[in-house]
Amino acid sequence: MTHDMARGRRIREAISRGKFRKVHALAAELDVSVAAVSRWQNGGHTSLESACALADLLDVSLDWLLLGRGTMDWHRNSAISATELQMVLALRNRSAATRSNLVGLVESIPPEHP
Repeated sequence: MTHDMARGRRIREAISRGKFRKVHALAAELDVSVAAVSRWQNGGHTSLESACALADLLDVSLDWLLLGRGTMDWHRNSAISATELQMVLALRNRSAATRSNLVGLVESIPPEHP
């Protein structure tokens, strides 16, 4: 992965919110050098394997960590219910216009708050 300061900021944020207060402890848990963790925090190169291990250890979304997509805890909200899956499968063979109309319809219904 190339040098990316925004990714480095996300890594620093994830580390600061995680259970590891010392970079040494994090590096030891990941079996990497302290210099490697420092390099990641500064936007330097990280392997996909290391990024996956870091995201898993810090319990953050890999998409968020690497690409800035979604939120830090996006991976926790990714479960899809059986009903949602049924709806997605039913829409797959519909035209783009039909899918768009249905999305518009669903979005126009006010959310229910208990």
